[in-house]
Amino acid sequence: MSYIAKNATDKDKTVLFFSHRKEINEQVHETFRRGGVNLGKVIIGTVGSIVRKLERLPQVDVILVDEAHHIKAKQYQTILNYFSNATQLFFTGTPIRLDGSGFHDLADDLVVGKSIRWLQDHGNIAEFDYYSINLLDMAKLKKRSGEFTNHSIDVAFGFNGTYGDYIDHYERLAKGKQAIVYTHSVEYAERVAKRFLEQGYQSAVVSGKTPQSERENHMQAFREGKLTIMVNVNLFTEGIDLPNVDVCIMLRPTDSLSLYLQFAMRALNPREGKKAILIDHVGNHIRHGLPNDDREWTLDGTKKKKQSSERSTVTCEKCFATFWRDQLVDGCCPYCKAEIVKKKNIQDIEIEQDKSDVQLTKINQGMEFITIQGKEIEVKTEEAKVYRRVKTYGKRYTKCQNLSELKAFRLLNGYQPGWLWHKQKELNLWR
Repeated sequence: MSYIAKNATDKDKTVLFFSHRKEINEQVHETFRRGGVNLGKVIIGTVGSIVRKLERLPQVDVILVDEAHHIKAKQYQTILNYFSNATQLFFTGTPIRLDGSGFHDLADDLVVGKSIRWLQDHGNIAEFDYYSINLLDMAKLKKRSGEFTNHSIDVAFGFNGTYGDYIDHYERLAKGKQAIVYTHSVEYAERVAKRFLEQGYQSAVVSGKTPQSERENHMQAFREGKLTIMVNVNLFTEGIDLPNVDVCIMLRPTDSLSLYLQFAMRALNPREGKKAILIDHVGNHIRHGLPNDDREWTLDGTKKKKQSSERSTVTCEKCFATFWRDQLVDGCCPYCKAEIVKKKNIQDIEIEQDKSDVQLTKINQGMEFITIQGKEIEVKTEEAKVYRRVKTYGKRYTKCQNLSELKAFRLLNGYQPGWLWHKQKELNLWR
């Protein structure tokens, strides 16, 4: 981006850069300065400040937008439409929105950069170890507008709290290393920080409600190593430079691939000999795979998995390391050498009475993992399609068209085997 801005200003072109965060703008200003950009020909501001002074700005030749997966927002569109004759370049590591909509109506082409795996291989992004220790009941998560609600996350964690578990795992896997903790609410973040403080770790909470000066003080203290644990809500997901983060602790489940990748990337700034530690307490890897999975991005809002990435992840029950199944060494965990027991087939699982949803997780060459009643099960892709279809029926069992659908309906709703026999007779479904 700095190279593009320099080329433009060298030709006496005016460049406009904007984003939704002051911290991002400050970092870009410094990057442009170091890159020899003529700052006299550059306008940098937050989205809101640019909108307020649009009519007072000079004509702009080039527009650069960082974290551009936000460009469909109203204020972004106001700016882009006002300078419709300018060359507009959008930058983002995750070209997808939570609602799944694409960018074909706003961009003419998509230029894809190097993959995370390639960047790791060439030293631009740190390697990582990924650990998954689930602390919540995923069956209790509910979504609104495409994302899990704060209330359902509270319920899924349970009112008795899980503090000891995540502190114990931090101390076992990353004791003393600087960590960013992602949480879903200010109240929960404050409780998390308090528990870390009680265990002797200097901790602070930052959120959108934190005064700017206080937030900057905490960030500077973290950069200087005076803070060990930074617990945050809806911050430090985009464009923030905190090079000394070695650990990411996820206490916030998200259904957004974009947000998940931003969580993970905060700990992947490279440093000689560094290997980051990612601790997932909420099953995010089940929804999205590992951060360095190969992903094929498109302008239509979908993300197609490349053939090479169609691998399932495995979590070792002994050391909690999470890795690809094809990394097993003679059927054992590559980290602790414990034997990995293959997941049971669906007919071997005893279905519990409490009801829960089914969630599609990761595709594995003709197989898919689904979760029924909180248990992860590997089934054939064709069976998974039946479960997804039946899930749309809600509680209307009369919509089942065949015995396979009726069986899936029973399992999804936690009904006893006798229920199936009665409904077979009622609906005359015998095959």
